[in-house]
Amino acid sequence: MKTLPEKEKEILDREIAERVLALPEIRECGSVFAYASLIWETGTDQVLEALWREKKDIFLPKVSGETMDFFLTGSKKDLEEGAFHIMEPKTGCRSADEIAAEASLAAGQPTAALFSAPFLVPGMAFTEQGIRLGKGGGYYDRYLGKHPGHQTIALAYEFQILDEIPAGLYDKSVDMIVTEKRVIHCKDRVCGTQAGIF
Repeated sequence: MKTLPEKEKEILDREIAERVLALPEIRECGSVFAYASLIWETGTDQVLEALWREKKDIFLPKVSGETMDFFLTGSKKDLEEGAFHIMEPKTGCRSADEIAAEASLAAGQPTAALFSAPFLVPGMAFTEQGIRLGKGGGYYDRYLGKHPGHQTIALAYEFQILDEIPAGLYDKSVDMIVTEKRVIHCKDRVCGTQAGIF
């Protein structure tokens, strides 16, 4: 990963945040699955703060052993440092699974609405076809394999967009990539042998 000077990173993160917040998928939704970024990742602080101000339901990940689950947060006060020095929801925050189960019970039938919410995804590198290189733990791939209805939106710097990345059988590609320069709709670019990778 290229190391960015702090000032340059601030500028790029602001430009990416503006593009993310302008997406119809984000503007028109009531819930967003996201992540609290590490210092070397594309910053999500401005995105999260804006979404919390808008009173959207923001679900952030918490790692436990080999699994990752998402929990409802209302502000930065709901976070504490957890696994891998990542800011995670505190104990007591309600899980997305619990909230979805309650919604299904209230509706009298299964409902997958929550698990079709936009899902912001981190990564080390991406292709324009949406292939994603993660950190190697497989947490996001496993979670998205379990909940395939989400529209996935990666936040990345332009230099993280590569021509090729090796993809494994269980690697999940993303639907969209937002950089400081553009919004890439990956499914529009999938063709040939790439079409089988999701």
